[in-house]
Amino acid sequence: MPNRPIRYRGVELPVIERFRIGGRTYLAVAKIGSSGRRAFRVFDPSAKQMRALHILPTSSGGVDRVRTLQRLTRGDNEILQILECHRDGDSVYVVLPWVDGFNLRSVLNGIRDRNRHRIAAPEAVRLVRGVAHALRHLHRQKQIVHGDIKPANLILTKRTSLVLIDYGNAWTVERTTRREEGDGTSGVYSSPELLGGQLRVDFRADCFSLGVVLYEMLTSQIPYDGHGGKVGMLPDSVQSGSRLVPPSEISPERDQIPRRIWKTVDDLLNRSLAIKPDDRFETSSQWLESWNAAMAEIRQTTRHGPTPTLVSRVTDWIQRRMT
Repeated sequence: MPNRPIRYRGVELPVIERFRIGGRTYLAVAKIGSSGRRAFRVFDPSAKQMRALHILPTSSGGVDRVRTLQRLTRGDNEILQILECHRDGDSVYVVLPWVDGFNLRSVLNGIRDRNRHRIAAPEAVRLVRGVAHALRHLHRQKQIVHGDIKPANLILTKRTSLVLIDYGNAWTVERTTRREEGDGTSGVYSSPELLGGQLRVDFRADCFSLGVVLYEMLTSQIPYDGHGGKVGMLPDSVQSGSRLVPPSEISPERDQIPRRIWKTVDDLLNRSLAIKPDDRFETSSQWLESWNAAMAEIRQTTRHGPTPTLVSRVTDWIQRRMT
């Protein structure tokens, strides 16, 4: 017997699959992309809320790892709290809140293609800094590396924050020697050491990936002439000649943002995007201090004048295009 459709916020949605997880029924209404894994947007009838359901393959320590993430993400607004985690046969079912907002990949595509309604540089730094704080919590507490930070895994919410909606290939540093081939390699956003197959990585891989995201938000370009983390795969002769162009030189806002702000942002990205991990930050605390320094300069400078185009204008524009 086919599943009956449901009504949610006045819209009728078809039910494509039904799941029974931890004593609750979840009705899948759409498939969602998630790094090749099975994932769905599901309706929770008992809570009358939409959720995200990720179905992961069972691996050694996989359930323990997800439950560790569940504990560590409580209270972090920039990383979703795991609501349910259950193992059934060869699969691990993970339920997370559904976040209403706009996928950052779509937002950046719209900004680049139409050259309008940019997220102002100070606002971009504020948004991404929130994610850096949440990631640093994972790094510090259990040495957990996310490993798959990219715009497609970030949602720009209507309350003007960035939320990391996918745990990517998060693993503990102690277990990186057992990760599967291909884990955490999202092209230009991945760090050179991940793309190069280095067995043991640390927080500096996330440091690089988040740096690429901010760089793209500021410039609509990928660093290292579009190579991003793939610059580490180029021949040494080419790699040595590759230059990281500071965002202050190519941002459309280069003449609108005070030089004091650009200096802190350039310094942050110069270290975050170093090709070799040892040339980045020595500790996650240093990394966070650099984000805080940039944000402090922004607050000090913009205190005496209006902040340029805020993210709310971007979300308003996208909302108009979707209606």
